[in-house]
Amino acid sequence: MRSEELYKVNFRWMRPDCRQDTLALGLDGGILLIRAILFDLDGTLSFMDNEKFMRNYVGLLAPRFSHLYPPDKFAKQLMRSTEVMVREPKPGRTNLQAFFDDFCRALSLSFSVLWPIFEEYYEHDFPNLKYLVKPNPEGNKAVETAIQQGYTVAVAANPVMPLSAIKERIRWAGFSPELFKAIPSIETFHFCKPHSGFFEEAAKHLEVEPAQCLMVGNHPVEDLAARHTGMKTFLNGEVPDGVETDYAGGLADLTRLILQGNL
Repeated sequence: MRSEELYKVNFRWMRPDCRQDTLALGLDGGILLIRAILFDLDGTLSFMDNEKFMRNYVGLLAPRFSHLYPPDKFAKQLMRSTEVMVREPKPGRTNLQAFFDDFCRALSLSFSVLWPIFEEYYEHDFPNLKYLVKPNPEGNKAVETAIQQGYTVAVAANPVMPLSAIKERIRWAGFSPELFKAIPSIETFHFCKPHSGFFEEAAKHLEVEPAQCLMVGNHPVEDLAARHTGMKTFLNGEVPDGVETDYAGGLADLTRLILQGNL
């Protein structure tokens, strides 16, 4: 793909030197400008082989529970309960509560028994997975430029892990967690991507309207679902047929958009 073809707005490819003001109307008819940029982690600010990562993630986790449950059955139920948490959010229940509602029932074990073991795992074993993750060399410049240009930045990884683990993954991507105003986690969020509630909740944490946010991610379903809430989107990669996004390209192209005032 040539550099002049990197940006796509409403199915029209835009040259990088063409300005497109990013404006939206608030409920009162006032103009809303983009104030916050939300960055996905895996595949955006960092790279990993997801299948290999999950195999090692579960491979370290399941043995910690072997005195309570067979590791192979534990691993399968972990995936099933995670899917329930993602697909079936419960009103007023955090992701952590939704996960353990299903997980504890399936294993016939209590939260007070299971959670301390998870905490031990995330403190002592999870950091050992760092070698499976590589920073995106273009990510640091994109985030730094956004901050320098006055945007609020947030992490928008799926909140399926504790805050301590999400912060660890942010460090693996080459950043200090303190750079980001909002970091979704399993303890604090009530929805996962691609549910619209995730993006609405993220905007609320940032104290902005969804229409004042740009979601940056590599997944055409999970990340571009932000469009349903009024957020603009930047797809990190090429646009598949039939997929709508406001912008697309690499993070170096996002950096140029930010500097040119084209958000």
